[in-house]
Amino acid sequence: RSIIIGSIIAIVFIVIITIVGELYKIPGADGKMVSPIKDLLKSLHGHHWVGKGIWAVGLFSVTTIATFLVNYRNQDQRSLNPLIALLTATLLIGTITLLGFNIYEYLV
Repeated sequence: RSIIIGSIIAIVFIVIITIVGELYKIPGADGKMVSPIKDLLKSLHGHHWVGKGIWAVGLFSVTTIATFLVNYRNQDQRSLNPLIALLTATLLIGTITLLGFNIYEYLV
């Protein structure tokens, strides 16, 4: 259960930070528009893709451990099917959202 919840949180994080990182831009020192989020990830990790991956793994790990510890004594035998369905839906919606966003960015 904890791993599924951590995965869902990581997927949502990646989708949100990707879209916000592309849309939120401010004028840089030279007048060109820059993305502070992408610049922060790049300065910390060498490339914004690497930074997103590191942050997603960290968020996944913290969420997984936290939900495991919170639910440790309450491990029940309920079916995992609803959580797996939610994970699948999150993955599909995230994929479609990023695909649609990239098509929009390409066309505009």
